[in-house]
Amino acid sequence: MNIRLNSPTYFENLDATRFLGFLHVFLAHCFFTTSAAVKESTAFHFVNVSIKAGFLGLDYFFVLSAFLLTWLALDERQKTKQFHAVFFMIRRAIRLWPLYFLLVFGVYSIHAFLASQFNWNALPPLRTFLLFYSNYYIIEHGQNFLFLLVFFWSIAVEEQFYLFWAFVLKFLYRYIIWICFGLIAISIVFRALYIHENEHLAFNTLSVAGNFGMGSLVAVLAYRSSNFRAVFAKRSRAFYALIYLIGLLLLLNYFSWFNQGFMLVLEKLVFSIVFVVFIMEQCFAESPLIAFGQFKRMTYFGQLSLGLYCFHGAVLTFMVPMLKTWGLAERPFQVFFLNPLIIIFLTLLISVFSYELFEKKVHNLRRFFYPKSCKK
Repeated sequence: MNIRLNSPTYFENLDATRFLGFLHVFLAHCFFTTSAAVKESTAFHFVNVSIKAGFLGLDYFFVLSAFLLTWLALDERQKTKQFHAVFFMIRRAIRLWPLYFLLVFGVYSIHAFLASQFNWNALPPLRTFLLFYSNYYIIEHGQNFLFLLVFFWSIAVEEQFYLFWAFVLKFLYRYIIWICFGLIAISIVFRALYIHENEHLAFNTLSVAGNFGMGSLVAVLAYRSSNFRAVFAKRSRAFYALIYLIGLLLLLNYFSWFNQGFMLVLEKLVFSIVFVVFIMEQCFAESPLIAFGQFKRMTYFGQLSLGLYCFHGAVLTFMVPMLKTWGLAERPFQVFFLNPLIIIFLTLLISVFSYELFEKKVHNLRRFFYPKSCKK
């Protein structure tokens, strides 16, 4: 069982999987072209259909975040006999807010000077991002504004969940399993009611609530029951290979299997089940098919996941128009290899500098906001 027993608990394989989640989001955005011939090619169709569902990477982040935060909260309750909701919210703020608000205020400051030069559309009201409801703004008004800021809808969703979950953990803890099931049920019902409204399906917090519910539910069951953990600890590598294969088939056939009707309603549930099995394997399997923690570079990049997510939007915002203007989006080599490499290299470079010079130093402040018995 890959758990370091000092607190807060650390699952050594999971950081690397954050990078895999980011990579799926990245692949959904990095292919673009100005060539009609390339657009009509089989290869371009593949990257824009078969792997275009980049929001599944975000779904994984939602499941993973719910699992980890719930596990840590349960660990805190066991060791201190209570849950410190204020400390919980402060730790989450320290993790997300510095980079988030730096970019938000930076974008709004720069926008006034460069909007006309780059032909940018007007931005949403600043309060949209200050109060973390950009996902609902997009539902009502669309996403026809600076690409970099569109990405922040998922951060808004996470902040909404953190606030709700802190309340649950503090005041409704005895009902937590039922609330987890409730989140899953609410998500299914909501998606059924709004099945023909794509913006709600994609951006509404209620639509993705099942991801949070599933991640939290499995955390509760795994934390409380050694028998539940043993189910995943004793599974064979062949079993997990089958799960990996199922996940790959679901991904590659996403737009044909989950585009309408019953399967569209259950889409979040199906993938969240695959995600939690994957998380259980990485955390508890005695012999995981691939122990991603062994890949130290991937683990390091996983720790940069917030920066990678935010900065790849910034790089795309500025580099895509430039690469098109320079004529570097016309040939297959440029579209499928050169441009993605340029974009991910710049994203990694900026993210490393941001993490090492700014984020990591700020994140260290979280150590002051753990209950004494939960500190290392």
